Amino acid sequence: MTDDFEEAVESIRSKKNKGGRDRIYEIIGFALMIAGALLAFIAYFVAGSQNSGNLSIDSLEHNEHIILAIFGLTLSIIGGFIYIRFSIGRFLRFWLLRQIYESKSKD
Repeated sequence: MTDDFEEAVESIRSKKNKGGRDRIYEIIGFALMIAGALLAFIAYFVAGSQNSGNLSIDSLEHNEHIILAIFGLTLSIIGGFIYIRFSIGRFLRFWLLRQIYESKSKD
């Protein structure tokens, strides 16, 4: 039964297209998560460092940077969901395969 399990795991690992695509999405999700967080921090610090003395101009510029920071946080959250989905998906495939073979060995 162990040999069957090892063969099934190897057959899953040998499928290059789906595994490679999942890995690419995982990397894209991680990159979006980091880029969004950096964008939010940069927008926050730029908004805090601007002070021209004219309150109406400063308010407009701060609003633009607030919108940019919110976009960065949204991008980071979406990237986090993509990263978690594809990294946990790969783990759950192997877990489900192990559960199937363990239930067969009990019979």
